Amino acid sequence: MKEEEVTYWREEMKILDKLYDKKMKEWQTTADLYDLKFDRKIRDLEVQDLIKVPRFYRIVRQLIATVAFNYPTLAISIEDDDSGDMAELLERASASLLDQMDAKPHVHQAIFDSLICGVGWLRNDYNPAGDEMIPPYIANDSMEEDLPAISRVPPGFVQVDPTTPPHMFGHARYIRERMWVLHEFLMQEKGLQNKKDIKPSSADKSDRIGFGEPMVDNSDDPSGDATKNSIRNGKFVLIDRIHDRLKKRLNTFVDGVLIKEEDHPFRKLVFPQVVDQLNNPVFEEDGETPLLDLDNPQEGTGWLVENGFQFIPIKFDMHPSSFIPKAHLKYVEDLQYGIVESMSRQASMLKRTSRQGVISRSESMANPELKENLKKGVDGEWHDVEDVNSIRELNYGTIPSEQYAFEDRCKMYEEEMTRVTEIAQDGPVRSATESAQIGAAVQVNREWMEIAVADVYELVVRNSFQMMGDPRYESKNFKINVAPDGQQRFTRVLRSSDFLWTYRIRVKAGSMQPLFAQVQQEKALQFYDRAIQSPNFERIELDKFMASVFNPGSIEKLMVSDTNPEAERAAQFENEMIISQFRDPGVIQGQDHQAHNKIHSAYQNHPTYQQLQQQAQQIDFQGQQVNVAAQQQIDYIDNMMNVHMQQHVQQEQAEQAAQVGPQRAVQTNAGDLISQVRSNAQKISDTLTAQEG
Repeated sequence: MKEEEVTYWREEMKILDKLYDKKMKEWQTTADLYDLKFDRKIRDLEVQDLIKVPRFYRIVRQLIATVAFNYPTLAISIEDDDSGDMAELLERASASLLDQMDAKPHVHQAIFDSLICGVGWLRNDYNPAGDEMIPPYIANDSMEEDLPAISRVPPGFVQVDPTTPPHMFGHARYIRERMWVLHEFLMQEKGLQNKKDIKPSSADKSDRIGFGEPMVDNSDDPSGDATKNSIRNGKFVLIDRIHDRLKKRLNTFVDGVLIKEEDHPFRKLVFPQVVDQLNNPVFEEDGETPLLDLDNPQEGTGWLVENGFQFIPIKFDMHPSSFIPKAHLKYVEDLQYGIVESMSRQASMLKRTSRQGVISRSESMANPELKENLKKGVDGEWHDVEDVNSIRELNYGTIPSEQYAFEDRCKMYEEEMTRVTEIAQDGPVRSATESAQIGAAVQVNREWMEIAVADVYELVVRNSFQMMGDPRYESKNFKINVAPDGQQRFTRVLRSSDFLWTYRIRVKAGSMQPLFAQVQQEKALQFYDRAIQSPNFERIELDKFMASVFNPGSIEKLMVSDTNPEAERAAQFENEMIISQFRDPGVIQGQDHQAHNKIHSAYQNHPTYQQLQQQAQQIDFQGQQVNVAAQQQIDYIDNMMNVHMQQHVQQEQAEQAAQVGPQRAVQTNAGDLISQVRSNAQKISDTLTAQEG
């Protein structure tokens, strides 16, 4: 790098130092309020007398839990015509990848940073296989090897080009990334320049210490001194990494000294196919995958990461001129101070009004034990005094109602700013229209924040897929079940070619909310209870569907292997005849009687039966049953079903005695069985009709 370019970067870093020094001081005031540090004097109240109401704590926990409680459900669509089942495989890969990356705690911390500082940051890396390490050299043990990695970066250590438009992150010329690294590991890096200038950084009071978190020098938090002492003792080096988007370079500085310059690892490259001596293309062992020449790449167009940076911001607000908006909690700082002041004044007034009084000096001298006796307040005791008018209780008055009204207004405005869950229950009673309007605002606010988090997860998956689609970052052990749903599990390693499709990624709405899984499971149960009673649905497929909703692991291991779907469908048809037509179809020799009775035993879940139960449970104002006929029908069905199931038991015992097993039924298809059932039912019906005649 030429000296004039080094000088340019030094000047840019000075500009960023000045800018972010101011920002971190602003962020610190908000962080202090979260930590219940109220250093602002409130008129006549001393800091030690303040009632430190943790409003920020509640708001932060509520927001994070509401908009990012779960991993999202990702839906992937592929635009290529010959993609086959790849969309489903990539959906499985995305879910597995987020889990292996352990992305959720990093996303949650970045959301927290955004609420405090206006922006939170995540960094996409690739954790190589073996003992190789990536800066800051301390996180690899918790990362999966040979796989993309995600990590939260403190907001003060990702410094964006000041000319970046507020809504166009991809227009930034560069990003300055700061990090503390151990001197020992830094010196082991290949390609270092100016090694003599790489020395452990000092940790004086003038430095903004910490691992990028906002931290002021006069903070009374003991962790500040502990961090400084640990950095000094551990011989850390504060490095600056300049991610130059325009030149696709990664430059590393220490105290303004260039120590390393390299091509950016996530720029796109084109790898030619290896050819033999006759200039014929060479393939890998499968005979289909081209063998690529990784040693002689050509410069490609674009990046493996969106916007040209491996950094992903989380922002919930905007600003007309700055890429970093004001923090979400910054807008309610004064409201929190107002609530603290109100509570503190109430507490102060209550302290002053607790059992105080005055007594004249002459009375006190005449009765030296009187004050002590009054303090004791013994019940039933009489006091002999010179002048009763010389003694009186002090009364400072009650807490003004305006004080409560002021506090309520502060809470109301705070709720309006941060509401993402339910309508507040306190305050005045609202009409149905007002409640509906507030509920709509709640939903819009929640969805606004959910979309921001969803975009983050989409970018994490997209960046990771694009990395894994590059031969440099092809994972050798990322396995996915490639068998279609319901079939025997079969896993294979996904290759780089599996990620080269033209695809779209979207997050299913609401999938990150706490109750999403419960709602989906309840809907599935309702569908299952209805579908299982219909002969038009396959029982095994319904069971597989139900298992997949509750995600128990390997569905195939849970499913029994000796099910008889044909017999189960015939039994469902018999249930329909008994419950809806009040006709016993009878029992056919050779049926799988156990499979039949398994279905028959659940006959009370049939929709018609449940409807009859509801009708039978209706009573009038005198407590009398309204629909007696419904109860009679229930009794008739119960009796008929019990007789029918007993017939299966008796028939099975007879067949076992005659050594006639159920093999015949297993070999008979469902259509034949249903035809037999209908025929047998018709015979029974004809017999009953003749008897009645």
